[in-house]
Amino acid sequence: MNGDYITVDRNTYESLQQELLELRQAVSSLKQNKLSAPVGYDHKQMSLFLEYIPAAIAIFDLQMCYLSANRRWREDYGLKDQEIIGRSHYEIFPEIPQHWPEIHQKCLKGEFAKCEEDSFHRTDGTIEWIKWEIHPWYQDSNEIGGMIMFTEVITKRKQAEIALLKSEKRLRDIATNLPGAIFQFTNRNNVWAVDYISDFIWELAGITANEMIADFHKFISLVHPEDFNNYLNSVIAAIQNSTPWHYEGRLIKPNGEITWWQGDSTPTTNEKGEIIFCGVLLDITARKTAEAALKKLNEELEHKVEERTTAWRKSEARLQRLADNVPGMMYEFCLSPDEEMSFNYVSSGCRELLELTPEEIQQDGLLVFNYIHPQDIPEIKDRIFQSAQTLDNYEAEWRIKTTSHIKKWVKAIAKPEVQNNGNIVWYGCLFEITKLKQAESKLQEKEEFLRSIYEGITQIIFVLDTMGEDDFSYVGMNRTAEKVTGINEKDLIGKSPRYVHGEIEGQKVINRYKSCIKLGKAITYEENLTIKNQPNWWLTTLHPIKDNDGNIYRIIGTTIDITERKKAEAALQDSQDFIERIANFSPNIIYILDLEEKRNIYANREITNLLGYSLSEIKSMGVNLIPTISHPEDVEKMQAHWQRCMNSADGETLQVEYRIRKANGEWCWLYSRDTVFNRHENGKGKEILGVATDITERKKSEILLQEQAENLKNALRDLKRTQTQLIHSEKMSSLGNMVAGIAHEINNPVNFIHGNLFPAYEYVEDLLSVLNLYQRYFPEPPEEIQEKILDVELEFLKEDLVKLLNSMRVGTDRIREIVLSLRNFSRLDEAEVKEVNIHEGIDSTLMILQNRLKAQPNHPAVSVIRDYGNIPLIKCYPGQMNQVFMNIFSNAIDALEEVKLITKPREIRITTKMINNSRLAIRIADNGSGIPPEILTKLFDPFFTTKDVGKGTGLGLSISYQIIVDKHKGNLYCHSTLGQGTEFVIEIPITQAAKPK
Repeated sequence: MNGDYITVDRNTYESLQQELLELRQAVSSLKQNKLSAPVGYDHKQMSLFLEYIPAAIAIFDLQMCYLSANRRWREDYGLKDQEIIGRSHYEIFPEIPQHWPEIHQKCLKGEFAKCEEDSFHRTDGTIEWIKWEIHPWYQDSNEIGGMIMFTEVITKRKQAEIALLKSEKRLRDIATNLPGAIFQFTNRNNVWAVDYISDFIWELAGITANEMIADFHKFISLVHPEDFNNYLNSVIAAIQNSTPWHYEGRLIKPNGEITWWQGDSTPTTNEKGEIIFCGVLLDITARKTAEAALKKLNEELEHKVEERTTAWRKSEARLQRLADNVPGMMYEFCLSPDEEMSFNYVSSGCRELLELTPEEIQQDGLLVFNYIHPQDIPEIKDRIFQSAQTLDNYEAEWRIKTTSHIKKWVKAIAKPEVQNNGNIVWYGCLFEITKLKQAESKLQEKEEFLRSIYEGITQIIFVLDTMGEDDFSYVGMNRTAEKVTGINEKDLIGKSPRYVHGEIEGQKVINRYKSCIKLGKAITYEENLTIKNQPNWWLTTLHPIKDNDGNIYRIIGTTIDITERKKAEAALQDSQDFIERIANFSPNIIYILDLEEKRNIYANREITNLLGYSLSEIKSMGVNLIPTISHPEDVEKMQAHWQRCMNSADGETLQVEYRIRKANGEWCWLYSRDTVFNRHENGKGKEILGVATDITERKKSEILLQEQAENLKNALRDLKRTQTQLIHSEKMSSLGNMVAGIAHEINNPVNFIHGNLFPAYEYVEDLLSVLNLYQRYFPEPPEEIQEKILDVELEFLKEDLVKLLNSMRVGTDRIREIVLSLRNFSRLDEAEVKEVNIHEGIDSTLMILQNRLKAQPNHPAVSVIRDYGNIPLIKCYPGQMNQVFMNIFSNAIDALEEVKLITKPREIRITTKMINNSRLAIRIADNGSGIPPEILTKLFDPFFTTKDVGKGTGLGLSISYQIIVDKHKGNLYCHSTLGQGTEFVIEIPITQAAKPK
């Protein structure tokens, strides 16, 4: 672009400026003082001054005849070889425009005129640009004697300005036709400012360029919240790494619309250290939509970029810098009338895109064609010539191979403009679309896959375009449609539905299409149409297809021939009428029920005869019929029955009995037999056909028999329980007598031994003290005594005899404790309600079971953890409570012995505490393997046991339950978790009601 400027020497320019300044001062002095030409100067001096001044000056009289003209005037206007003094200015320039004589006359009347720029046409056809001033001059009589004209040729400066304007216009045209918002952002003192942004930002973000320049955060606030961090990181990475900035993300416009945008730039740093981003923001919403539309059927990828930019008011240097940083290549391509191609301008983006310099492309316009795939060159040229003929926008895609053998896909978009010289210039840009073409390739593969399905399906498929409110045209149909209609797809494309169906049926079909568009969703309907002169019934479904703006532009339809089904339905209707007559004479209720809506679809007349409701009343109840007339206790049973019906097999009949309220308020029993009548596509039952019979009288008899059987069952259960209790009580009484007798018999000799141990201990102490005195005073006994001392190990005997007596005393204490525990456990003297210390009963039971708690060869010891609360004496049946403790502790020990894999210590935890100061809670928990949930409900049943034969009777927990619940008016329940253990909870009141005498 530097070739468009004209260089002027600085010294020459300053000299001219100084001389013009002096001349203007002289003219101003003449004007103010109205001096005549001779005053102040002699004629000779004036002539020399005028002749050699660098400005063009001419002096005229009142008739516009030349009185004087300096050398510069003659040179500028080509009058060097002519004698002009005394001749009329209009004679010398006969073709002078009309406005000049008018200006001359005004100046001859005393006015002053000037012009900074004016064109002057030379005789050779060239145009000169001049700057001129005209002043009147005065005679001694103070009358106007003529005028003085000053001119300055400014053609070179004007040419430089025109070249500059052309350069600016070229860049403006490129920016105007660029499909994006060009920008320059600058970071000054860590604050980002917008130096420039083109008006395309309104299309992209919904804010004006002025708004964004005034406040950069108005744009930042539009960045999608989910993308903000990625956007910020991309900018930081580009600055820190000095790499080109590229980002794709979403914007939320002020109206709520979400658009995709792409930003590209190369960050630079100026002499002040400020970071500058020059680049372009592109609207890539269409591209993102195309990428997301890979799954759509027969949708085409259309990506059109419309650019709207207004005047570009920035300097050429800024526009040039922006152009160099725009991704891709901006260019000005020229095609001359003789079909010569050249590039007037190419941005620096060609280096990255084509690996060529701008100078190389400008020197040889055909150089770029050397890197284009040979198969693509003919189409590229055809599109160039076509755009030149029609002046339509040029758009093309092709393949290139760079000098480094990198293969790329590129796309060019340009707008043609006819020049005055007949050349056609395209202002456009070239950018890489390799990734987009890869996406198109995948889309094409998907389309071919869907096309195979489209062509192979046995249903008729057709596609129409909406040409207007009432106009539709076919764009395709599958092979099945061709076979059925006998019309070739090529003959159908572009035709109206009236072409296929005729005027009357065609209008009916069009009305269906209009309904689909009006509803904006898929519709399905049945219609009777004539195909090949044969009327047939069709089941048709229409699917509307919408564009990115939500407008329906296409309809895809599928249809199936249902003529045979319609015939079957007609025959079915005839048979249904016959069946209806038979059903109405049946003594049972015959009905059809919709399982999903719980709504009665059909019922014969017997329903009114049996229940007393009229058909209108039944119909008015609708979906509330079953909930309204069904017995509340039977609703859940009926719902379970319907669920079984939905999952039943074909031909399977399910039965249910339930109660229905008649119109008079009475309840009647119905016995229904149901089978699936209609199913969904997934096999689930949708409707059932049933027959209901009135069994009210039978149910009354059954209920009476059930009540009698229940009474007998309860009596038998009570009898068994009483028998069990009697047997157990007798056994426990015998056991208690035996335990008490044994305890009494053991207690007497043990007390005798225990009572004599204390004096025996004292005697031994005395004997040992006497022996010690003998040893002190007779240290040398006879040899026989010494031998005896050694033989009996006297020293050991003295020590061990004391230990032996202590051991015997401990043993007798243990025997007395066991005897006391046996007596406490048997409680023969406490068969009635008495106040007892419940902890003593628990400890006595554990004392009896002490042997089972100790470590055995096949299992470790069981530790007992007592967590006793502060409880008062409890009124209860002590002997029976000890039975309960014995049963629960025994079961806990059995459960711990069954654990094979030992991973934790075996424990039984006993906790006692008061509840509301009126009840006692006793919790006995083990950390065994737990009880399965299905067994928990049977724990307290008589004769139920999980132990091997001979190891349990199944009566322990049953009797314990009766003792706690029936005898003590308390509660006994069990909690268990598999793998963690079991807990039995005993709750009894602290006082018992006196037993009536």
